[in-house]
Amino acid sequence: MAFFLRSAVLQIGPLKYNMDDGFYFEFEVPFYDSDQLVTASFTVNNLSESSRLGIQKNQVVILNAGYEDDVGALFVGQVASCSHKQNGVEWQTKITATAALDQWLNSQINKTYKENSKAEDIVRDLLNVFGLEVGIFELVENVTYPRGRVCSGKLKDVLTQIVTEECKSRLLIRTNQIIINNPADGVNKGYLLTPESGLLFQSDDSDVTTVEAPQTKGSDSETKAAEQKTWKRTCLLNYRLGPGDIIQIQSRDLNGKFQIVSGKHKGSPTGNWITEIEFKTAG
Repeated sequence: MAFFLRSAVLQIGPLKYNMDDGFYFEFEVPFYDSDQLVTASFTVNNLSESSRLGIQKNQVVILNAGYEDDVGALFVGQVASCSHKQNGVEWQTKITATAALDQWLNSQINKTYKENSKAEDIVRDLLNVFGLEVGIFELVENVTYPRGRVCSGKLKDVLTQIVTEECKSRLLIRTNQIIINNPADGVNKGYLLTPESGLLFQSDDSDVTTVEAPQTKGSDSETKAAEQKTWKRTCLLNYRLGPGDIIQIQSRDLNGKFQIVSGKHKGSPTGNWITEIEFKTAG
């Protein structure tokens, strides 16, 4: 795809940098179908002195990227670290940013819920403390606590324990939204990737990478290993693709419905403009 079709806007604090205006920056945004926080990295060239001095920890970072009129959010978070390096008259700024940095890492909770409280009510209350938008909220098991529930400690640890361990559900943060649902279900569905449409790179089509779980004891070890098998593919940068999504692939060596378990968005004005995905067979 021609370079001029690429479009991206990077916001750091109050300032916005538009790739369409010839501003040079590179980005790499990984993602995971888990409660692991996303840490994105950015390289920005030739910021002014005032702009370099103005970048502070915890400032908002928003990246929107795509193609001309089809642009969407790839990352929303906060500055975690920043460094500047001079080479002659050129300056290069490297920034790392983490999704929901303050809320996730520093928020503490100390609450006691009454007898027969349900997990859904407790989690909703805790999410109000968290302050992020809720995208999907569907607990697999809405556990009842006959003796009540004490929630004390880091908010992220309490939420993770209730949602993933006690209610057997997915918990992830995706572009500043909380997603809670059945791990077997997708977050979004219906994407079709094929080499013919240009949405799946033909050069990688026959290069299948599989990762299998270690052999486990018991008669169902082969089944468990098969459930953990994953494939990797590279496609054109697509802000719509993310962790937990259900995709359909039609290619020479792989056909079927799959669920994304991890991946990475990578882009620069004249280099990479891709989304790498790792996926497993959809349940």
